[in-house]
Amino acid sequence: MKFLSMKLLERKSKGVELTLEGKKLYEKIKKPIEELNTIDRQVCKEKVINIGTHNHIGSCIFGNVLNKYYLKYPNVNLNLICEETCEMMRKLQNKELDIVFSKKDSNEVLNGIEYTKLGYLHDVIIASKNSNFANKELTLDDIESQIIYTPRTYSQALKRLEMLSFGKKLNLKNSSYNTILELTSSGKALGLITREYVDENDYKKFNLVEVKTTLELGEIEFGIYTNSNKSTELKDLIKMIKEYFFKLIPKQ
Repeated sequence: MKFLSMKLLERKSKGVELTLEGKKLYEKIKKPIEELNTIDRQVCKEKVINIGTHNHIGSCIFGNVLNKYYLKYPNVNLNLICEETCEMMRKLQNKELDIVFSKKDSNEVLNGIEYTKLGYLHDVIIASKNSNFANKELTLDDIESQIIYTPRTYSQALKRLEMLSFGKKLNLKNSSYNTILELTSSGKALGLITREYVDENDYKKFNLVEVKTTLELGEIEFGIYTNSNKSTELKDLIKMIKEYFFKLIPKQ
């Protein structure tokens, strides 16, 4: 171990200060230290994965695999960004996002974007078990005359319902999922949800049932969208997601 043959610090009445030699040395090493700090920040920045997602698909569908990734790679920050699907796709194409979790947006995939199918989700109409809707197959005319509590205005489930209503004016009320469940349980309204976003215990808690309709809401594909900008950390996340879902639903 080497020692400097000069005094760098001196004690004063109000604390410790650099000596003249100490100040000269500090000026010489200040810039290299700042450069090292900059490099450190850049390296840390490269370990951020920006994920475009909607709240529920991110937490309810991808939550388990994200938790596994956090445990395996504690130094990687998964930055979840919730926006409308078309905006997420734009940012993915511009490489502002690294990956997007989403129901399949359309049959067309943007240039430079890769889509990987992972499985299916199900958009459904729900009602109180004690309501007049519970044991009836609802037509579009039945639905048109009722209040329907739905997710946010840009949700894909809502857009599909509007598309399948063929221009009819529906009485839609945008709400959070908890509010949809609570208000639908009153028996005076219907709710639109994605089945996989709601725990079975919540069905029991709010005394709810899925209602048959003549609308073809059915199943909808979901998966991940990625661009060509794949860091090592992102490749590991994609691999873990595929392994998780292909094991869970191998035939889809």
